[in-house]
Amino acid sequence: MRFSFCFAPATIAAALVACSPSNNVDASGSDAADTVTASDTMSAPDTTDVTGDAEADAATSPTDAATCPSLPSPMTFVRSPAVAHPMDDTLRVNHIQSEATHNSYHLRGRVDLPEWNYEHAPLGEQLTNQGVRGLELDLQWDPRCRRFQVYHVPSLDDRSTCRYFTDCLLAIRTFSAANPGHHPLFIQVEPKGPEGAYDEAGFAQVEREILSVFDRSWIITPDEVRGASTTLAEAITTRGWPTLAQTRGRVLFYLDNTTTPRSIYTRGGRDLNDRLMFVDGTMGEPFAAVLVLNDPTSSATAIARALAANYLVRTRADSDPTTARMNTRTQLMAALASGAQIVSTDFPAPTMGTSYVVEIPTGTPSRCSPVTAPMGCTPAAIESPARLRP
Repeated sequence: MRFSFCFAPATIAAALVACSPSNNVDASGSDAADTVTASDTMSAPDTTDVTGDAEADAATSPTDAATCPSLPSPMTFVRSPAVAHPMDDTLRVNHIQSEATHNSYHLRGRVDLPEWNYEHAPLGEQLTNQGVRGLELDLQWDPRCRRFQVYHVPSLDDRSTCRYFTDCLLAIRTFSAANPGHHPLFIQVEPKGPEGAYDEAGFAQVEREILSVFDRSWIITPDEVRGASTTLAEAITTRGWPTLAQTRGRVLFYLDNTTTPRSIYTRGGRDLNDRLMFVDGTMGEPFAAVLVLNDPTSSATAIARALAANYLVRTRADSDPTTARMNTRTQLMAALASGAQIVSTDFPAPTMGTSYVVEIPTGTPSRCSPVTAPMGCTPAAIESPARLRP
């Protein structure tokens, strides 16, 4: 089954976003209506209520959910030698070019705006049937349940295929456990809402929720990549990323933020020691390993320099639904040619009203980066459907 997508001519949603309830929350993270601070609520997460039905919640708003789910139980990662691919000891994480989705959880919103008039299949279907290997999840703090939810804009564009952050993570884990031969999955986490929700306590809760689904060995962490190097950036530029033999079947999280939350998570721009997620950085910063460079045209030089120094780069194949609907492929072609490892789109599957669709050329579903991969690399060596399962 594939979902259909339909876009109207683009308009600007800024005026409506400005009225979003998230803009009525002060910097401490307290909601104007509930006067609950992020630090107060995150210190004691609720783990006693029954688990909500993620599928039933998919078409609801955050306030519609009647129960607060308990945290799930983590699953231990089990490496499966039976799904090893040719060249696994040679190819590295940065040799991949894969397809990702933008706002991967998104269902059509309650407000009829062209830029929000799209929706994605559930995460499991994207991973299983659409060749997607990168997902973007927007976090919104729920002070009532003291948990993170996943949606775009409060009240206006808040429908999601996976209501709670852990719902989304469980869908990813289900795919990963059933298909241990996949190359690393790239999970972009974007903190939304008031910045005050993302203090040390807030990030401790984010990581607590991640570890309630994936045990630490399932996650490619900054510490693992840094190894014995002094900084993460030093490890990336001198030794490079781990091999596919070391990372096959696992997940990599990165934080898409360059403001106060990133400063808190990197301890003032110092490091990511003991953290679970990488962060969007700039070349030369000690914590940098992943760069978010969304425009492959204007950032072409920056992407080329980053790839030459072994960084991972996320870029976008399309950022304007109206342009994409007209089957304008300039940005898509620039993104693919750039060699960026993570190419994000709103169109991972055929869509009603347009012939525009994003697939990685010759990918199975991903391919060797045309810029970074070594000679002899083939798409089947990155990931082969025949080797997904033992």
